[in-house]
Amino acid sequence: MKRYADNLRSVHLFSNLKDNDLETISRILYMNTYHRGQLIFQEGEEGNALFIVLSGKVKISLYDEEGREYVLDEIGKDGFFGELALIDELPRSANVIAMETCDLLIIRRNDFMRLLMENPSISINILKVMAGRLRAADTRIKWLAFLNVEGRVLRYLLDIAQRTGIRMKDYIIIEKGPTQIEIANSCGCSRETVSRMMTLLVKKGILSVRRKQYTLYPETRTY
Repeated sequence: MKRYADNLRSVHLFSNLKDNDLETISRILYMNTYHRGQLIFQEGEEGNALFIVLSGKVKISLYDEEGREYVLDEIGKDGFFGELALIDELPRSANVIAMETCDLLIIRRNDFMRLLMENPSISINILKVMAGRLRAADTRIKWLAFLNVEGRVLRYLLDIAQRTGIRMKDYIIIEKGPTQIEIANSCGCSRETVSRMMTLLVKKGILSVRRKQYTLYPETRTY
């Protein structure tokens, strides 16, 4: 729908496109609302749509054989997900669940592929953004593999701070930070371990915590 063209301007996937390209994309969009806790799609399903977050937040996660959840990412307003399965036609590689009520813009696979074939400038831009995502995924794999638990917790909080934090001269504030369970799920450890690591970071002067507000002092990190 043409009225969503303005929304697309703030979506990283489309941010470098011209107005006429955004209007072209807006014509193949439709919107759906998902409520908190609702499954948007699950691992193994056919991937037949790309999703753009108009409002709200979703989490992307996997479960191990014992049913433990590992959160790979959280995506809020102007973020997008589901693009890989559109291109490689393989099943979904993770689960996506609404963390709160979400309005999502949706592009179906057939419309998406026709869009790419008919608009080379859009295709090139999308390829660049996806390449950036792959590089970010490689970085995440490295810190999960090589950092100790303290380093993983700190790296996770720093990543959130860089994306959504309020940057001051010597510190960064995360206004509505993740819960300890959310941190544990993202860092591959238990909530109790996260609690100990955060206490240690506070003692080192790297972190201060006030309810769900976190303040990070990046220049004092020691890993």
